[in-house]
Amino acid sequence: MPARLRDLKSAPGSQSLERGLDVLEIVGGEGAEIGVREIARRLRLSPTIVQRMVTSLARRGYVDKNLETARYRLGFRALAMASGNVQGSDYIATAQRELDRLAHDHGLNGFVSVLQGGRAVYLLAVQADAPVAIKVAPGSEMPLHSTAAGKILLASLEDTAARKLLGNGKLAAITPHTVTDPAAVVAGLAKVRRQGFATVSEENIRGVLSVGAPIRDRTGKVLAALSVAFPKYLDAGLTLQGATPLVTGAAQTVSRVIGGY
Repeated sequence: MPARLRDLKSAPGSQSLERGLDVLEIVGGEGAEIGVREIARRLRLSPTIVQRMVTSLARRGYVDKNLETARYRLGFRALAMASGNVQGSDYIATAQRELDRLAHDHGLNGFVSVLQGGRAVYLLAVQADAPVAIKVAPGSEMPLHSTAAGKILLASLEDTAARKLLGNGKLAAITPHTVTDPAAVVAGLAKVRRQGFATVSEENIRGVLSVGAPIRDRTGKVLAALSVAFPKYLDAGLTLQGATPLVTGAAQTVSRVIGGY
């Protein structure tokens, strides 16, 4: 839960505001999806009252509903605030426009991801009308070691911190192309930092390529990763080399909104 939201709880305010913040704290602290009845049980409120609150929070983007399970997780606005971005609305709106443009003009599935509590989670996801659609929802987790966005987020850390996140054991072999040695993943971060982008070829999904670039604030700190994924044999003939300037340009556009570069 972002500190600014916790502070609101201790200030004089309405009971509905406090209950809404209670809901956010429970959803944010769960680490997975949670249902309305479980939230209601913990807060000792009726499910009807809780349903009204989560519906309002979902409408504003603070929680996200999984339509298949009818359960809730943190939404992109809460995650953006938690990532430390003080201009979350402009940042999210600009990122959404950039992802929509990449999907419409180039058939690219697009994402914005952040590090939250040592996990890589999606803030935004835009599915392209393409042969391969990658369905993820805001608030869901992504692998750090096998995705372009994950490598951008790892590269934003010192090597020792990145290694700690990955652990010492063998990493999951998601495809035959996945790099499973943590030391090898960390060794590759120097190149990512030097060139300003990361690429992945079939490491996370067979037949799918990915490019990621950092979104930076005015101090140069990496706040998030903007990435795209597309089939290896896209009809438009797009390659990793061709997609890279599209992704780095989009990330720079978002960065400029928050004073970055």
